[in-house]
Amino acid sequence: MEIKVNDPTTEKQLPANKKRKTFFLMPAKKVMLDVGIYFLINFIFMYVFLFFTHDTTMAVINVLWVGIIAWRGGINAGLIACISIYISNIVAMNMPPHHNIPMLYYFNNRVPGIVIGLSQSLVVCFLVGYISILFHKLREEIRLREKIQKELEHNIEELDAFGHTVAHDLKNPLMIINISIELLINDFKSSDDVNIKRKLALINDGSKIMINIIESLMLLAGIKKIPEDKFEVFPILESVEDALKRMEYYIKSNNVQIIKPDNWPSVFGFSPWITHVWVNYISNAIKYGGNPAMNIKPIIELGYDIHATNSINESEYIRFWVKDNGEGIAKDKTNTLFKEFTRLHSTRQEGHGLGLSIAKLIIEKSHGTVGLESDIGKGSLFYFTLPVRKY
Repeated sequence: MEIKVNDPTTEKQLPANKKRKTFFLMPAKKVMLDVGIYFLINFIFMYVFLFFTHDTTMAVINVLWVGIIAWRGGINAGLIACISIYISNIVAMNMPPHHNIPMLYYFNNRVPGIVIGLSQSLVVCFLVGYISILFHKLREEIRLREKIQKELEHNIEELDAFGHTVAHDLKNPLMIINISIELLINDFKSSDDVNIKRKLALINDGSKIMINIIESLMLLAGIKKIPEDKFEVFPILESVEDALKRMEYYIKSNNVQIIKPDNWPSVFGFSPWITHVWVNYISNAIKYGGNPAMNIKPIIELGYDIHATNSINESEYIRFWVKDNGEGIAKDKTNTLFKEFTRLHSTRQEGHGLGLSIAKLIIEKSHGTVGLESDIGKGSLFYFTLPVRKY
């Protein structure tokens, strides 16, 4: 798949460079055509209406027309319009029979009247023309930004589709490898060759880790696509029980003791995501709970305890947590645990460091927060908050 990424800087500069070579906001031919038309219209208009109205009204109309041309074509077009319109005024007012009519505004004192009228039009020309230039630049800027935004969104969609395809293409052969290795391990169960068994186990573990990484990355990408209209109020007990069912084999094989309350509240969110958060928190508690060296089995406590109100949006939140009896986490490491590819411990358990970052993204997308409380030798408590209802 070929993905074309346009350079926004280049696209933005092209119109700007073009504008520097252009005298007007509109093409010069269009401006000159406007000026010619307004000259002719103003001449006819001035000549005819001087039979019915006085010259002060005509001066106001002249100013209005200059403003219209300045708005359409900018300051330079307005300047030419001023000259064109006032030349047409002079021509019209000096045509018979108007050349002998006393003019209060223009011709009681002929030259001052023309100068005053022209000055008014020039003021309007510069004011309206400058505002017009700013307006047109702003509109062009908005148009370019919208175009760039659409292109970026299109490129992101293509990259997401490409990444999803690649992930599936990688996952399928890895699944085949994993199944084949497990069959080989089963075939070599009765073998005395410890070296082959060890190598097969390493390959099996490696393939599983790679599959988990791909699944985590696919989930990470999918979280950003789920619209909020999928969110609803649901009993969180469903997510807790679903997570424990998924972890049932892992819990039994590690002889884990689970402590949890019988009653749970309802919250607002997307249930499948919250299940994933519980699975991640519980699996970490199993991995790092207890003390294998002292033959202490993991004891994991699930619960909720804080019913708080956000002062900003006045929404009610509940804090849920998973507590273990592990060795705890140093204070200087707690700030980085929810970042991508950060692992709780580098030696005790294998992992890829995406689980907590995905949990954080899920909870933040659900308008909640994540965190942990831990002391060395006292275990760790990982928590997340969720709103009680939609706000």
